[in-house]
Amino acid sequence: MKHDKYTEVAIKAAKAGGKVLLRYFNSDLSVEYKGKIDPVTVADRASQSAVVNVIRKYFPGHTIIGEEDKKEAVCSEYCWIIDPLDGTVNFIHDVPFFCVSIAFLRNGVPVSGVIYSPRLEELFTAQRGKGAFLNGRRTKVSTNGKIVRALVVTGFPYDVHSDSRKVMKSLSNVIINVQGVRRLGSAALDLAYVGAGRFEAFWEKGLKSWDVAAGSLIVEESGGRVTAFDGGGDYIFGETILASNGLIHDQMIKLIK
Repeated sequence: MKHDKYTEVAIKAAKAGGKVLLRYFNSDLSVEYKGKIDPVTVADRASQSAVVNVIRKYFPGHTIIGEEDKKEAVCSEYCWIIDPLDGTVNFIHDVPFFCVSIAFLRNGVPVSGVIYSPRLEELFTAQRGKGAFLNGRRTKVSTNGKIVRALVVTGFPYDVHSDSRKVMKSLSNVIINVQGVRRLGSAALDLAYVGAGRFEAFWEKGLKSWDVAAGSLIVEESGGRVTAFDGGGDYIFGETILASNGLIHDQMIKLIK
């Protein structure tokens, strides 16, 4: 499909970041920690620099919010939200499920989203009102409406060590009602995979805007539904997100609340 100028730049930026990540992948990395189990590496920072440089070249006046910034900026009318390496824990353990995630928002609404998985060579793109694609082929959510036949995916917040009770209760409720549960370690890819019909649903608590902004648009443009845990709409800057094929969404809300 034909991409608009924002999506074209997002693709260029994501591939620039992905190229950097591949140089560092499967190498001896020095790892720092932003929290007890929340790592950051030179690869995260180098990828973010590469992504930002591309965006700044074409849109110097736009706001950019990146995971590795020292403080989170406030979105302006034209705003880019980037995760230069989603799946850092996977990355440092040489597990290939990691990606670069870039979303362009206009007045707080995602209008373009790109997720690039360089090791797996998969490029997910979405433009509001124009559909979502994987390596140029349109993506569609799963048509399975039976929750007992659903394969779902989740992640755990970085504070799970301090209080795991609510997370484990929701997980237990889901496990006994679905076909299977997976935990890939990259929220952006989890969302992209829901859009591609690989999973019927994804839910997680404690994510940030850079984890979900691009992926949520991919799910919506693939025909799926995205809300907060309570069914509300604040999932990009809120604390919870549930994405699904739409057919099992209400059932998932009941299980995870």
